[in-house]
Amino acid sequence: MRMKPILAVLLGTALLPISACSGYDIPEEALAPAQSDASNPFEEAQNDASLMAMLSHEVADPPLSDSGEREPFPYDGGEFRLDYRFSVSGDLESIGFLLFLDGKPQPYRTDNRPSDYAFCHTFDAAEDQDAVFLFEPVAGHGGDTLNLTIVSITNPDFQPDMESTSSYGWYHNALPASVEMHFNVDSPSSTTTALNPVEALSSCSVHGEKVTSRYLENDLAQAGWLDITMDALDDGVYYTLTLNGDTVFDNLPIAEPVAVRFTLCGTPGARYHISFFLDHQPMAMNGETSSAVELSKGGVAVVEGVIDPSLLGKLSTFYCVAVPADNAGTPFFKTNSILLFQEA
Repeated sequence: MRMKPILAVLLGTALLPISACSGYDIPEEALAPAQSDASNPFEEAQNDASLMAMLSHEVADPPLSDSGEREPFPYDGGEFRLDYRFSVSGDLESIGFLLFLDGKPQPYRTDNRPSDYAFCHTFDAAEDQDAVFLFEPVAGHGGDTLNLTIVSITNPDFQPDMESTSSYGWYHNALPASVEMHFNVDSPSSTTTALNPVEALSSCSVHGEKVTSRYLENDLAQAGWLDITMDALDDGVYYTLTLNGDTVFDNLPIAEPVAVRFTLCGTPGARYHISFFLDHQPMAMNGETSSAVELSKGGVAVVEGVIDPSLLGKLSTFYCVAVPADNAGTPFFKTNSILLFQEA
């Protein structure tokens, strides 16, 4: 079992390069049959790693300078329109998209078909599709230039049923792309399109701790980050996630409150927003959809909370995201999706 986080990190690095060029290949072992199939397709990676699916996504017609360099999208008020395109080939059934502005979850609608504002919209997987994302920005003042992160989620509607499957496998993989928005005017101070986050988290706190040898050698290693030194923290970013003090990879039966602890450390000065998600909707963190942290040398940013199982359904998908607030080359992170389930 201890090999599992190491394998996940190595494969994730190879399959999901984090850059502005948003495309990746999904090997055969990453795919799963429909949830109704009797076998669990995620238990072991196969030796045959032939490619069975490919995904790419990017903005359509970004603004360019006279010299051909990409410029920020201008925001002049009202509802912002982002023309987007993506392409999926192979065995994936659907793709979802999450948006984050300045690191904060950004609800949006799409005019591809009638839709209300939501944090995640799902599209059928197909080659060469166009999409339009429409939203009123949740952040931004006149003169600001903010980072807009667009994150794809593979097969977002899949959820283990604890009968035929107990793991998400390589479904719910995330691939980010980033663009910038320049605000010529303030974003709306209040908007009728704002969505309330899920109210299932209490005792949420954000604080800093010192990096210790135990944290480096035990906590990071248990999360799959091996041989990390104090010097390595200056040039990289690393995270841990525990539920009730343990690292969980696939699922967790819940009957009592669940203590969630997410930590982030690394490049000093890097700014992030941390969000906990439940069924692809952000959970309320002291009334907000995210918590802001700034990494410091020799420090660990800690975000904690308690999930109340009485406010959840029988099956709930939980994960955490850490989204850079600026486009400074720091990585985006999504943790494994974890099924929180209540036994009969």
